[in-house]
Amino acid sequence: MFTKNLLNNIYLLNKIKYRRKVMKRLIIISAIYCSIPLLLFSGCVTVEETLYLREAVVTGPITPSPIHLTDSSDTPSVTFSPRISYNTKNSFTGDIEQFNSYYQLDTIIIPSEKSLTWNIATFNAGLDMDIAVSRTFAISLGVNYSSQNNFSTVGGNVGIGLFGYGKGSAFRFDMGLQINSMRYDAYTIVHTRETGFFGGSEEYISFFHDVGESTHFDPYFNLTYNTAFKNWLVNFFINAGYSIQTLFSFEPRTSYFAFGHFTQTDLRGSTTAGFINITPGIYFYIGESSRVLLGTRFYIETQINEAEPSLFIFPMVQFDFRL
Repeated sequence: MFTKNLLNNIYLLNKIKYRRKVMKRLIIISAIYCSIPLLLFSGCVTVEETLYLREAVVTGPITPSPIHLTDSSDTPSVTFSPRISYNTKNSFTGDIEQFNSYYQLDTIIIPSEKSLTWNIATFNAGLDMDIAVSRTFAISLGVNYSSQNNFSTVGGNVGIGLFGYGKGSAFRFDMGLQINSMRYDAYTIVHTRETGFFGGSEEYISFFHDVGESTHFDPYFNLTYNTAFKNWLVNFFINAGYSIQTLFSFEPRTSYFAFGHFTQTDLRGSTTAGFINITPGIYFYIGESSRVLLGTRFYIETQINEAEPSLFIFPMVQFDFRL
């Protein structure tokens, strides 16, 4: 009798334990099932961001495009050209912002009259190498160095040239890429609009302050004409072209993440400068394969609104050594 009661008690105890396990599993499954719609509805939102530039200060050089003269059709040949130029104006201001109604909320900084200030290096030094691989085609490489406001930068260029020489004169067309680095200190306003699954929306304004450096690859195009009479005391050249220079490239730092549709509209205006450049000059020979170039480079900015100044003048000297 005692054994039978003991077995019944063990059976009832195991049955109670089993029912508890089943109930616990049902509770967990129900909780997960009920939370899925909540997660989906809260995560499936449409996020629209619109970026407005508040103000930016950039530091770096106006990168000069290379000048390559032609006075011979001998190939193959290699010409090394150390050069230096002096910038007579080292400050530039312009307007690259877009008008918006959110500035009244911004009490972080007192805005300047212009949204862009560019601190430009006074001196620019470089070394170019031109490799004539045929009587009409050349490959060029170069490196640039400049320093401004405790910011030193090394850039360069790579390109190709098509040229022709005959009867004491020569033409050349160059195109390529310039590599430059810029330091930026920028304030950005971000207007965010979130639209939920059921159609409700929320809008808010964020202010970002970003400091950093960015490196850019920008195109240049040049056309050069020069006289090439080795019995003349002084020969002449003129170089003209167009180059683009990116001032900064960044996205405001943000830690916002959302499931669903995301769009971003950047209304920070032009972040690139465009320059028409003209360089008249003279050169004279100091040996059979060496010459000295003296010229003045005129750079005219064309893309930034309310540019001041829009004209930059660079006296320059260059030495050419042909091997």
